[in-house]
Amino acid sequence: VIISLTISAILVFFIVPLSILFFIYLSNILLLIYQRNGEVKGDPLSDVWDSARKTLASFWDIYARIWHGYELHGVENLPEGPGILVYYHGAIPIDYLYFLSRLFLWKKRLCLSVADHFVFRLPGLKLLLEVTGVMPGTREECLIALKNGYLVSVSPGGLREALFSDESYQLVWGNRKGFAQVALEAKVVSIVCY
Repeated sequence: VIISLTISAILVFFIVPLSILFFIYLSNILLLIYQRNGEVKGDPLSDVWDSARKTLASFWDIYARIWHGYELHGVENLPEGPGILVYYHGAIPIDYLYFLSRLFLWKKRLCLSVADHFVFRLPGLKLLLEVTGVMPGTREECLIALKNGYLVSVSPGGLREALFSDESYQLVWGNRKGFAQVALEAKVVSIVCY
């Protein structure tokens, strides 16, 4: 009984993160196949990639509903133009991926995501990051994206919040207020997502 409980606990503990990682790499492989078969050479943020984005978003949306019972409320309150979305960074921010998928399916909007530099060092994810609009998020890049009409999302707590926050979901932003300065410079609204 103890051995079966231990094995069950280990499987439950590791199966969710490993399945998410598997599906992320599968998504990148599907984008590579799409790129090669369609000989797509355009800018990864262009409309040429919309059918591939829609396919990926549909897949992640189905996964979100079945595996996590994910629901999204308030999308109708997002501005039609540019804006900054501020969100809480959980240990595995999979709910954010679900949000991006549902946003693309419902509103046909691509939200560019600010990520830490280590994300761009992960092997084999370059095309997925480019097509889904993940960027290093310097102030200049964020301003350009906002001026081009995109929604830009940022988690000020980042990895620190993911690692050191607890089950009460306390924000761990420290002195990270750059997103507010960018919003002021670009004259756009900041929307807090929770």
